[in-house]
Amino acid sequence: WRTALAYVVGMVSVMMLQGVLFGVGMSLIGLASDDRVDDVSVIVGVLYVIGGIILLVAVFRILTADPTGGGGKLGSVMEKLETVEPSGAFNVGAGWLLASPKQWVFVNTAVAVIFVAQLRPTAAIGTFLVFTLLVQLAYMGIILAFVLAQDTVTPALDSVFGWIRGRLRSLAITLFSTLGVVFLIAGINTLG
Repeated sequence: WRTALAYVVGMVSVMMLQGVLFGVGMSLIGLASDDRVDDVSVIVGVLYVIGGIILLVAVFRILTADPTGGGGKLGSVMEKLETVEPSGAFNVGAGWLLASPKQWVFVNTAVAVIFVAQLRPTAAIGTFLVFTLLVQLAYMGIILAFVLAQDTVTPALDSVFGWIRGRLRSLAITLFSTLGVVFLIAGINTLG
């Protein structure tokens, strides 16, 4: 469970760092002022469209990849996590978020949406922290269940993860397609 927790902490750390970078960057160029809400709305719309395109490109890459080539990047990350120490898992979680364009767009979109809400700085930071933790909620729930009832939960988790590994390609296609279309529609509506 320590390895899984280190993986999640790595992801949360990078998301917080990205949030700070984007928040400070947007503030420095003056997007925090009340009269720039329309400009931030345009940025949000563009980010949604970019995110949608990135997700749909990922679907295309999955569809055109060799289906017998394993689970791709996510499959190799899952396999790697089973063999690393907690410090290595932290690096895998952090590295995955740093290397993924989808994650950068996702976090930047969240920061821009918070800017549109025109919250006070402390409320904006708190909102982003809550957002970051909610994104990791499923991981944290699994870790907590494992810590509290390892003997009971382990067979169920092994079964679920085995099921996911066997369907990783189709699950990724379904999830990325759905989110890609939702992001495109949200972006077009925001810009329109």
